[in-house]
Order: sequence, then structure tokens, then C-alpha cells
Amino acid sequence: MKFNQESFNDNDALGRELLTAFLKSKCHNVSNNCDIYGIDLVTEKDGIEYNWEVEMKSKRPWTSMDTFQFDSVSFLDRKKKWDNFWYVVICKETHAAIICHSSVIFHNDYKQKVYINTADRKGTDYFFRVPKQKCIFVSPEEFTNG
Repeated sequence: MKFNQESFNDNDALGRELLTAFLKSKCHNVSNNCDIYGIDLVTEKDGIEYNWEVEMKSKRPWTSMDTFQFDSVSFLDRKKKWDNFWYVVICKETHAAIICHSSVIFHNDYKQKVYINTADRKGTDYFFRVPKQKCIFVSPEEFTNG
């Protein structure tokens, strides 16, 4: 499906800001990736480099695994072009987060073709729908206060 520049403009900076604050609270040294087509953030902690991709979700707020309305978490197929990264989905309304590693997400068992019909997006896209129990849920309090 086509990239939505307006949605990116509305959400990218906030997502990066929230994730950066969370990672700094966990003692990561955080850098924005200079490559606008690359992974969002690169961090270093204890001599190990980590890659992070962040996205914001709205209109179906959650604060925990119990309040997340679905049995699975949808991750965009087009992000599998990168290897070995952490994918973070942040709830725009509550600032709760879901974190999952790419090695868990990108399995053919989870891949689905989905038709999207919203005010912002229309068309077919591929997602990986990972059982929510395989993801890490971070409460708004922990995510925003470290």
C-alpha cells in the first residue's frame, strides 16, 4: 500500500520522542538514523548496538495486554527489509507500548493479506499478525516514566 506522508508527519516525531525518552531511561545511548529510509533509531548499551523501528497507533486505546482488543498485534510487512531490530508500537492516546523483536515477528505463519478501508488509507497490504502473548507490553507509567 502507498506510504501516507500526512500520517508520517503527524506521528513520526512524537513516536521517536517517546521511544527515545524510554530508551534513555533504560541507559541506552540513542541516535536518530540519518538515513530517512532506514530504521528509526540506533542505540548502544553495554557495548551492544540495537536497532529500533517505532510506529504510533490510534483510535483503539490500550494500556496493557488485557486491554488490548485483539488476539494478535499487526506489524507491517514492509519493515521486514531490515534485519535484527525491535519493533515498537505506541498507543497515541495512552502512551502504552508494545515491543517485539523482528526474529519473532517475521514468520510466514503470521503473514496475512489485509484490505484496509479507513479515512486515511485504502487498499491491500501485508501484515504479520503475531499472537499478543509473544509481545512485550509496557504500561503508560513505565513507558513514559522509565
